[in-house]
Amino acid sequence: MTKPIQNAGFNIIEEDKVFALIISVDDELKEDFDNYLFDEYNDDLSSRLVYIDIAQIALFIVNKIQLKQDDFVKDLFIKVEQILSDCDEKVDELIVVGLFESIQNIGGGRKIDYYRGFDKWLLPISKMKWDNLIDMWEGTNWRERT
Repeated sequence: MTKPIQNAGFNIIEEDKVFALIISVDDELKEDFDNYLFDEYNDDLSSRLVYIDIAQIALFIVNKIQLKQDDFVKDLFIKVEQILSDCDEKVDELIVVGLFESIQNIGGGRKIDYYRGFDKWLLPISKMKWDNLIDMWEGTNWRERT
């Protein structure tokens, strides 16, 4: 359940806090993301595009899953669940539309089963939002397939 911005633990005004928590789960992810920020913005984050930024994290995740180097993914989704359990609508949207949809789009193009392949990592709030995102784009027939 999302909370109003004044009560939220994570709000879009503090987007760095959201990113920091997500990338804290893996040193290589943190290094990759820090390098991306430096290369993309040349040390000037005033024109930052957070949806592009979070897509970079999604790309890292998909790449690592393909390489079967996914030890950190469980911890990442624990952090995502923590964020989703106490955030405003903007952060919720950043996670669902930014991170989840990017993972699904990138992963689907690379033959990763985004329908059920992430179930081992998704916690209740994340799972509900993940599945609802698929429903929004594809309908609910996928739920009947095994």
